Amino acid sequence: MNNKLFAVNQTFYGQQELDTAWKKYSGIAPFREAGQTGSRIAVVMSDAAELIALVLYLREAGASVLLLHGETPLETAKALAQEAGCKGLVFHAAEGGYWPLAEQAYVTGEAASLCLFSSGTSGKPKLISRSWSSAAEEIAAYNEAIGLDAGVTPVVISPVSHAYGLIAGVLSAMERKAVPHIATYTNPKLTLALLRDTPNHIVYGVPLTLHVLTSLASGFRFNRLMSSGAPMPQGLLDNLTKLADRVLQQYGCSEAGCISINGYLQASGDIGRPLGHIRILEAGTAHDSPKEIVIETGGSMIRTGDLGYMESGELKLLARVDDVINVAGLKVYPAEVENIISALEGIRECVVYRGRHPVMGEIVCCMVAVDGKVTPDEVRAWCLAKLPPYKVPAKVECVDKLPRTATGKISRKLLEEANLSQ
Repeated sequence: MNNKLFAVNQTFYGQQELDTAWKKYSGIAPFREAGQTGSRIAVVMSDAAELIALVLYLREAGASVLLLHGETPLETAKALAQEAGCKGLVFHAAEGGYWPLAEQAYVTGEAASLCLFSSGTSGKPKLISRSWSSAAEEIAAYNEAIGLDAGVTPVVISPVSHAYGLIAGVLSAMERKAVPHIATYTNPKLTLALLRDTPNHIVYGVPLTLHVLTSLASGFRFNRLMSSGAPMPQGLLDNLTKLADRVLQQYGCSEAGCISINGYLQASGDIGRPLGHIRILEAGTAHDSPKEIVIETGGSMIRTGDLGYMESGELKLLARVDDVINVAGLKVYPAEVENIISALEGIRECVVYRGRHPVMGEIVCCMVAVDGKVTPDEVRAWCLAKLPPYKVPAKVECVDKLPRTATGKISRKLLEEANLSQ
């Protein structure tokens, strides 16, 4: 009998290791009490194996878990845990790393839930709480939609402290009896070595990590690459389709988890068919008449904040509602401009955002991470040859790397605010 449940950096963990960890956790009073009282426990863990084991234990015990990024400083973690109404904080070690929090702020008596803060790319991060039963419903629908058997090995290069890595990459795989491999190597070449030893794989990453990984893979062909977190730039997608048998993309939001999957990605905005437990309440009917995507799941209506439309049963994503740029009455969708810029040789990444001119009003701005000596004038000339003038960035800034939030995402809102302050 195969006793392997998951692996971290090629070290396998099975039922015996899980039982040993759970026995240890059951001897820690706050963990037992959290399940009995329906309390929340915040978790900051850089050790992926212990994080998975502890989350599974707390879920089984009936407790709620707030996941925080593994590099969150202690005082910041305490403040976030307090804000979220947690009973306590586990900081990097279950034994000796538990910090009790102010009793009057506890949330108790709730259905056991997975809690997290939204990315904050469009404003202040907000607390999201999803019951473990709703996560189980998502996992069942996800596995039905993705159609992978136990022989396909997920290699997860996204943090398991995020819902994408934990639910889609790890828990969904374990449910279909696959053995997920979590790769936390700082050196991507070690991940490539793992993939060479695992030919029937699906890599769970975000556009940036997939770009870094594939750029080092001279002569290597990937089996399946899964992207999430942000629409993949078309230039990167075109490169990946030359290196992989299949490129996939999943789309979702913090409140609902995964909403749709595209199993054969060809255009960056094609976010695929909705999962079986998702009902689309509202979306546009064509590219020129998009609407905010509104869904229903588990009896709740969720406004995604994303602008898109349905075509032949599949969702097409154009932009965040708040990101659309109004240039003299004409709409500019940032992803459309980013896809053009990303196809220019020497561009690693780019982000298009709203700028403001004292006379002209809203203008298109962009920041590009470049290799070599790409100049702003070259970027503008490239755009002028491929886009109508109103979509061409009025301001182009070339940098070594794009600024990111603590969760690794790019915030157009923060770039816009920084531009206004200059």
